[in-house]
Amino acid sequence: MTNAFDTKIHYIVTVPDWQPEEATPLQGFSLTLCLDAFRIRFASFLPSTVFDLSPRYSESLLVRRLCGLNPINVHPQSPRAATTMPQPRNVPFQVVMIGRGEEIAHYRKWAQSSVVPPLLVAETGGDIRYDQLRSDRLKQHFLEVCEGLSDWADDKLLEMVKASLESWDNATPRSLGYQVGGHATVTPNLMALYQFGYDDMVSGRFEADPQEGSTPYVEQIVKTANSVLAERDQIDSRPAEYFARRFPALNIFAPSMYAQMNPTPPKDMPPVDKRRFRTAWAMLSRQRGYNFVSTSEHQFEAVMGISLEETRSQQTEIQPHPLFKIRQLELALTTECMSMMAASDLSATIRLPNDINRTKGAVRQFAQHYRSDDPTSRKRLLAFRQVQARLAQAVPAELLQVINEAGEDIRVISDAHVEWLDLDGLPLGIRKNVSRVPVTPGNLFVEQMGGKPLIRLPTSAFHEILVISALKREDPIHSIFELAFEAFETEWRDRISVKFVEVSNEQELINAFNSFDGPIALFDGHGSHSDDAPAVLHLQDEALDIWQLRGKLRRVPPIIVLSACDTHAADRNHATTANGFLSLGARAVLASVFPLHALPAATFAARLIYRIATFAPAFVSMTGQAVTWTEIVSGMIRMQLLTDFLRQLQAKKIIDDELYKKIHLIGNMAINGISNSPFDDVVDALVNEGMDRQNMMRELELAVSNSSAMSYLNVGRPETILIDTDERLARVMEAISE
Repeated sequence: MTNAFDTKIHYIVTVPDWQPEEATPLQGFSLTLCLDAFRIRFASFLPSTVFDLSPRYSESLLVRRLCGLNPINVHPQSPRAATTMPQPRNVPFQVVMIGRGEEIAHYRKWAQSSVVPPLLVAETGGDIRYDQLRSDRLKQHFLEVCEGLSDWADDKLLEMVKASLESWDNATPRSLGYQVGGHATVTPNLMALYQFGYDDMVSGRFEADPQEGSTPYVEQIVKTANSVLAERDQIDSRPAEYFARRFPALNIFAPSMYAQMNPTPPKDMPPVDKRRFRTAWAMLSRQRGYNFVSTSEHQFEAVMGISLEETRSQQTEIQPHPLFKIRQLELALTTECMSMMAASDLSATIRLPNDINRTKGAVRQFAQHYRSDDPTSRKRLLAFRQVQARLAQAVPAELLQVINEAGEDIRVISDAHVEWLDLDGLPLGIRKNVSRVPVTPGNLFVEQMGGKPLIRLPTSAFHEILVISALKREDPIHSIFELAFEAFETEWRDRISVKFVEVSNEQELINAFNSFDGPIALFDGHGSHSDDAPAVLHLQDEALDIWQLRGKLRRVPPIIVLSACDTHAADRNHATTANGFLSLGARAVLASVFPLHALPAATFAARLIYRIATFAPAFVSMTGQAVTWTEIVSGMIRMQLLTDFLRQLQAKKIIDDELYKKIHLIGNMAINGISNSPFDDVVDALVNEGMDRQNMMRELELAVSNSSAMSYLNVGRPETILIDTDERLARVMEAISE
């Protein structure tokens, strides 16, 4: 037989209320998933392919995890989606993790209709119970699956899988050399360390003196994060990097609640309960550290549901306030998802104190100034300094040191604007290659955190690029995009063609997407996001909420570039246009946090296409590796800042045209030559030309606060998109197939 099949293990987590309108009120999770969050943790402990526990392949497991080749495959699905079709034979290793209270008979009937039945796990009535879900039971089931494939599957592959399953063996646990107190702030790091073979890492429940504030938590976070980073450094991943690239080493993580959330008690609630409700919400929304501290007897009663006197008598059971109950459930699920990602790619996690979410006031002031009709560069600088000072106040110095030393690639998993955090004189988003996974709405966060298969794109896949133009012909900026693209066309004419499609309504937008099968689409038009409504794209006279297109689009390109204002606005709610495209299936969305000016935005978009056409193949040729979409975008953002910085110096007659070209070339080579600190190189070059260093640093700071580069966010999972030359990708795919 010659039929190949998937050797990955897929964990299907059933979620009956997998609908936005049924989500929890503070962060937007399925309540069922919150109540049964332990199912995600189970998957994080179990193998992700049939080869993981085989001694022959286990040595390469860590390398494959580091490079995204072997993610943990957890798929939350509604029962209807999970059971619509019989399980396909080419995806035979599936484990269906059924929630409490679900009707098992429905799943049993579906499983029996499959040629290769999945393993049903449930508290009662399944093939096995959750307390039986261990590697030995998976091994037994998967060997039975192999027997069911014997008359269909590729003989060589099937024998290899059976031999691997027969040899499954759990390695002898390693000792970390220290233990920590069990707490959600370190759970992701402990899960990553478990993948490295460590066990018995927790000494008991974490206890801290409230008077010490965040210090004991930070100490544990730093210690465990550094242990993960040290383990990563010991792994030689160079052979695997022929096939893929290392995923980000560090996650900067901060769970959050809806930004515009302000719940009020029901009108018919008794006055004493109303007061407790408002107090409980005030404590939740004003939290600064990693825990809650009651400073008055009233606060204690509001949170615990009983008085201090009743606690002493031990005759009344503690009943936490419903707001705290639901937040506890949400945070538990958030932690499980974060732990799954850390285990999946062996990344370290820095959990930030909740004070980072309270920086939104400073961000809002900066945004309001940015949106004003008459901004001045100096005022923007002062406002941006205030934002950075507030961010620095929220991030302990010990955590900042880990961030600084963690390597080039950073994944921000937060709604706070951590990208603007000052890191040795430059924002984090300039100093490092940064991408972002939003934490609200919760169900979208869960979808983004699961294992994502790598998307491999040859440079020839970009032979046609879609530009959706939604501007009226009489709009003053209607032709700017086309003019910008024409200016660069000679650089890519032989490799890329740009297809402009004008749309004026929802159906025309749908038609444009459905008739395009390329990897990238750009939107050229207006966007807006009011305080109390979802963001919209303006299609001439029609305002469109992208979230409403679910089920109407047959396909969304993996890469979306939004050249429109406020598509992931800094001071608005979670229903952004960027999040909407992620919910529709896009893998990465380049979005704006502020209004964009037409000419620099169009030039940025044209330069981005030029970067795909020229930098991507040059990078592959120079390094022998594929380039990630994160690197494409991060480099482009730095290039934009470089241009804005030098134009600023030129406008002030600090440098002339000739020196502009010379320094721009130096900066270009530093950015695209993978310098560790390209802007330090640029400042050094200016100093060598006779400029004062302190003055150049002040000018650079001014440029940062005013550059459109600070308006862009790389949202989603861009590290999973690899761009390669056709020739090298053909060799990679041939090697994989062998």
